[in-house]
Amino acid sequence: MPDDPLIGYAEMAERAGVKASTLRSYRRKGLLPPPDDESVPDRPRWRTSTYEAWMRARPGHGGRPPKPGTPT
Repeated sequence: MPDDPLIGYAEMAERAGVKASTLRSYRRKGLLPPPDDESVPDRPRWRTSTYEAWMRARPGHGGRPPKPGTPT
């Protein structure tokens, strides 16, 4: 799908303003959506649309999930 490319941790982190290691931690904690592609071990990728939907679900958080107990 050329208009909905797959992106990995590095590009997601750059767009979200966080470190790639932060996103890896989010994934371990179940705070990221499931990857759209896991065909390469240890290199999950998400469609840009999946990433954008995840970001829209966290307005004002810059990609960071809200702290527990914080209203969303």
